[in-house]
Amino acid sequence: MMQLLRRHYFLQKICSILGMGMLVVVLLYVKAYTSAHQALARGEVAYHDGNMQEAIMQYERTIKWYTPLNASVQLAVERLWSIGTEAEQRADASLALQAYQALRSSLYAVQSVYLPYRDWIPKSEAKIATLMAHTARTQEQATLAPDTARFTQMLQRHVGVSVGWSILTEIGFIGWVGATVGLLWYAMSSQGIWVWRQGLLWGCGIVVSFTAWIIGMLYA
Repeated sequence: MMQLLRRHYFLQKICSILGMGMLVVVLLYVKAYTSAHQALARGEVAYHDGNMQEAIMQYERTIKWYTPLNASVQLAVERLWSIGTEAEQRADASLALQAYQALRSSLYAVQSVYLPYRDWIPKSEAKIATLMAHTARTQEQATLAPDTARFTQMLQRHVGVSVGWSILTEIGFIGWVGATVGLLWYAMSSQGIWVWRQGLLWGCGIVVSFTAWIIGMLYA
């Protein structure tokens, strides 16, 4: 009977911890989703008013509030691209460069174990390289090739977090939580006696996974 009560108590604690964790995740998702929608709305007002500087800033904020299945982020990406192409057509290289750079940097800013809207990055980098080459030289287009190639190579260097270290961070965090639950569940015998072997095993798991989590965050 005591064993069943003890197991039930630990199960309640585990469910409470998991429930709180899920609640926090849901609240964070709702916060990011609504913030992206609000930033997009401000960007749309600025875009239609012709205030492109403000529009670029708000669209960039929208992307940085990225959440999966958020249509606001997709529209912000398309708007930044449109601002850049429209500015190019007006020969406004400065505004076009600003829009493409905002698009590229904001997408890299939301990179984690995967990179959303990956296809937009090489497209924006190609535009940025050409515009930077034009800015660096005022000669004819035929002489811009070396500078364009140089800027393209610079832009294609690794930017953002490391995927490998990000994966280690995720594994470390999950392992830490799992080992903590294992310690609570298995390190106590049915008679209420601390089992040193199980406690040492799960305790080492906590230390190793927590260390992996911290290292991953430092280098990601």
